[in-house]
Amino acid sequence: MTIQTAEAILLKTDIKIAWQHRFAGDSGTILRLDNYAMINIFDDGRYYIQGENTEALITTFSQIEQPWDPDTWDGKMPPPLLPWFPPPRPNKRFEF
Repeated sequence: MTIQTAEAILLKTDIKIAWQHRFAGDSGTILRLDNYAMINIFDDGRYYIQGENTEALITTFSQIEQPWDPDTWDGKMPPPLLPWFPPPRPNKRFEF
């Protein structure tokens, strides 16, 4: 699931995105909706719907792709979609 796919699915409903922001660990995006539900979209493609009034959302989103179920998770991370490169570090501790 991507953010663009989730937005396209939400356009078919009367539910709007109230606020969008990244996870604290920078591993995905949270879509906070105006019906007090949240859609957590991870960078590796998983998504999870939580909060209030989620039944209709789960039904609509499941027609495209099944949500991630943390209760059946085996602990293995899916392969990353893109390689991660650490940011370059300066050679000196302080620059004068």
